[in-house]
Amino acid sequence: MNKFQRVVAIVAAVNIALMLLFPPCLDSPLRRGVLPSFEGFYPFYLAYGVRRIHNELLTLQVLFVLINALTAWLLLDRRDARGMAPEFRHTRAIALFMAANLALLLAFPPFESYASLVKFEPASFDGFYFVFGDKHRRNFFVPLLYLEFLLVVINGLTLWLLFNTVARAELEAGRRILDLAQSLPPRQRAEIAQALGGDSDPAPASRGPRLGSGADRRRFKDPNYRGPERRKGGDRRRKPRLA
Repeated sequence: MNKFQRVVAIVAAVNIALMLLFPPCLDSPLRRGVLPSFEGFYPFYLAYGVRRIHNELLTLQVLFVLINALTAWLLLDRRDARGMAPEFRHTRAIALFMAANLALLLAFPPFESYASLVKFEPASFDGFYFVFGDKHRRNFFVPLLYLEFLLVVINGLTLWLLFNTVARAELEAGRRILDLAQSLPPRQRAEIAQALGGDSDPAPASRGPRLGSGADRRRFKDPNYRGPERRKGGDRRRKPRLA
């Protein structure tokens, strides 16, 4: 589990805890033959034993959070050739994720129930239906739709802030490690490079000159060569420029 996956798991756990703490409840109609309808969200310690919990709506809420968390988990579960988590633009990813969730909420919005012909009753939540289905002439249940949009935006902004914090912490840790490595002596840096899978030679400073490194004649003037020196400057390994 990388740091971004841990953030997604924590945010999903907090959302599910809030849903269980404030579950949707049904009303208790006084008239006979009237089915209970959605009444609102109440604290669990106040609604327990007094109101019936809307189990279907609560199940949909929990499944929505779990599906989003699992999708984000799978998208973040990637490794490069070195086994490290690859870099990604989390701002664009979160924006696309929010857009997909809002599009899904608009495709299946909450609808109001049919108006009663016997007695005036306030509009109540009836269910989620396809927006272009046979119930498209009915009104949206605006309070629940507004609450869904608000939760999606809050979760997206929370993930954006947490991902920024994690990314900045990783950059700061890498910068501190680099500063510490530069302050070490060359021999200790060579030992650390060897421990991390670098050169297998335990004493790189004691080996003699070889092609491409060391004091070879490409850097210094060859005493056996009597011709003009064609390379100028401090680094004579570079090829001369053609006129």
